[in-house]
Amino acid sequence: MIDDVGEQLEWQLYGWDSEERLAHLTKLTRDEILRVRDLFPGREDEWLATAAYEVTLELYEAMLEAIPRLEFRAGLDYQVDGHLRSS
Repeated sequence: MIDDVGEQLEWQLYGWDSEERLAHLTKLTRDEILRVRDLFPGREDEWLATAAYEVTLELYEAMLEAIPRLEFRAGLDYQVDGHLRSS
């Protein structure tokens, strides 16, 4: 059941500027979420889909180890979240 749910979702890493405007967006895959979800022990669900989860500076290194293609830009606040795919 949980795998079926994961197949119906898509994820993004959002970078917000100081005026709370979206300044950077990276789409994440299901496999990438599987690699990083344990970095968020307070998550409400297995797929990081029920809330936006803050990616603190302390998580950057671990996120980059798990997903080397990521880029974190100075001065931005990052969050990761998921939602149902659009039809």
